[in-house]
Amino acid sequence: MATVSVLMATYKEEKQQLSQAIESILNQTYQDFEFIIILDNPKNEEHIKLIEDYKENDPRIIFSINEENMGLSKTLNKAITLATGEYICRMDADDISEPYRISEQLKYLKENHYDLVGGLSTMIDEDGGVIYKIKSVPTDFSKIKKLLRYNQVISHPTWFGKKGVFEELNGYRLIPLCEDYDFTLRAVLKGFRISNLNKNVLNYRMTKGSISRSNLFDQYLFQCYITKQYSKGKIADIREAISFVNNHSDKKKRQRYLAANEIFNNVLKNIQEKKYCKLVVNCVKLIFSSKYYLNKIYRLYRVSKGAN
Repeated sequence: MATVSVLMATYKEEKQQLSQAIESILNQTYQDFEFIIILDNPKNEEHIKLIEDYKENDPRIIFSINEENMGLSKTLNKAITLATGEYICRMDADDISEPYRISEQLKYLKENHYDLVGGLSTMIDEDGGVIYKIKSVPTDFSKIKKLLRYNQVISHPTWFGKKGVFEELNGYRLIPLCEDYDFTLRAVLKGFRISNLNKNVLNYRMTKGSISRSNLFDQYLFQCYITKQYSKGKIADIREAISFVNNHSDKKKRQRYLAANEIFNNVLKNIQEKKYCKLVVNCVKLIFSSKYYLNKIYRLYRVSKGAN
């Protein structure tokens, strides 16, 4: 039995990106793990062949294929039931883990008596180029409990935690667009201690699809609802959350929010590349884009201030 179970769900990622993700786990400095990979697209022959080839050369890989598309949350819940390790490490199929990731996160979690931890990420584009780096995240548990009222502060692709946390919470709930945020809030309300390793553990790939998803505004509304309940010390009711979003969302608001998100990502890139003239222009555009997105920026600002 391995100490750590690495969980990865795949669907339609590019072959090269999937290979990079798999190899970044197989080449970890910490080697006592099982690597559970579940394909959520049974018709993806390219993925099947690729993963089978890796499995043939590395017995730590456990490969399962869903009979039909189940979605990420259900697939991860399935992976949790297959896991035999004492600890669970999350991994997305198009990201790249740093070689020391498992070793460093395991050490940090055990030495500080945490139940679930995340870490810093470098945001990369589809070709692997750096977009921007997240330079700090909150680590103090008491601060994190407060900051979770504003935004998710434990990046899902960087999660590393005790399997018991996932088991006691019965895995992920099917609350649209924010299953990981909901999981984190429930974990804190249940008394689990969470933190972040203030060290880069992952290169997080931002695809064009992830930046331009049409459901970003609805995701924001779901987050507003579940954090309001969290502030009251309550776990959000899924049906009530869906009703809230349906009552507050429309096409025009979604379009303005999406446009603001694209501008905001350009702002971050301008800062990274030190293109200050373009930065000023995009900042002005952002002010007049979407009041909801400005509220999201405010929430992010509250988190960033708390991380320092």
